[in-house]
Amino acid sequence: MPTNTRPIIAVLGSTVSGGTASPALRSRLEAAADQWHLARRHGVLPVVVCLGGIGGEGTEPEAPVMASIMESLGVPRDMLIEEAYSRTTEENLLHLRAMITDPRFPQAWAGKPASLAPDPRVLAYGGDERIPVTLVTSRFHVPRTLLIARHIGFIPRGVGAPDPENRRCWAIMWEAGALLLWGARTVRRSLQR
Repeated sequence: MPTNTRPIIAVLGSTVSGGTASPALRSRLEAAADQWHLARRHGVLPVVVCLGGIGGEGTEPEAPVMASIMESLGVPRDMLIEEAYSRTTEENLLHLRAMITDPRFPQAWAGKPASLAPDPRVLAYGGDERIPVTLVTSRFHVPRTLLIARHIGFIPRGVGAPDPENRRCWAIMWEAGALLLWGARTVRRSLQR
């Protein structure tokens, strides 16, 4: 169970194309690396989970590129976990929860490419325990991410990376629409039970 593992920093993905991270993703990764180095200076070695399959306008899974960049920012490979199947914020967090509540976490994932680790899509969504986690994403994405994370059973701490200046207006509109869509899906699921 997660209570006897290291602290967890999870970075939510964003567009990767041609092996290159978007400016928003690069900003998230730099913020996550800062969090990891800060924890290390205080004697703690959290695992960093890179969350992202092929999403948005991307052309390839985000997690392997994210892990490579995190390594270049000084986070050791054996502290990195790739989750390369999720396409949405909700899937990011559901897959994260499935991995964390698996008894093999973090050993079955840490330091391995996603293709050699257990697939979180087929794992049970484990337990009722509220799990503390640091979630790193873009500033405008933090409120929705925290709302979904609490709903899924996390005790989340959000870290907002700076958004590229030319995308701020678009980001606010996107988040408003995405929040409405998630809310509608959540209500529909609860009515179907």
